[in-house]
Amino acid sequence: MSDNLATLQARIAELEAEVAALRSEREQLKQQIVEQLQREEDAARQREEIIARQQAVLAELSTPLVPIADGVIAMPLVGAIDSGRAQLIMETLLQGISDLQAETAILDITGVRVVDTQVADALLRAAQAAKLLGARVILTGISAEVAQALVHLGADLSGIVTRSDLQSGIAYAIERAAEERA
Repeated sequence: MSDNLATLQARIAELEAEVAALRSEREQLKQQIVEQLQREEDAARQREEIIARQQAVLAELSTPLVPIADGVIAMPLVGAIDSGRAQLIMETLLQGISDLQAETAILDITGVRVVDTQVADALLRAAQAAKLLGARVILTGISAEVAQALVHLGADLSGIVTRSDLQSGIAYAIERAAEERA
């Protein structure tokens, strides 16, 4: 009986040692998992920061504001204009007019191939908002297709000076600025 008891106690000791080893291994695995999760969270946070920086750069590039002369700024637009970009165009334009004390803002749509109701509305709203800040808007780069689309859409461009290309828009803006200063 004592042999059985000794064998049983030895087996219990072995099992307790195995349980202790398994607990230790489990704790190590938990620690490794926690560390791995932390690394993954850090990596995800870094990716999100990179994406945010890239989006900020893309936003700047998609709505560049170029000072041309005293009181004259130009915003060349290229590509598609959706509602988010239309809002960004307006914000950038108005901030630029305010910051640079611009009297004239040129919106060049040479690179905008498709002008639908949304784009026409966005351009008109930007022009109206610029007028509220005391600036006039010159719309340049209107292609034949865009002109047809604007007419077809019934866009009211009264109060907005239009020129066929950016060069003539800049020339007009500089002439007007010189006349006003004279």
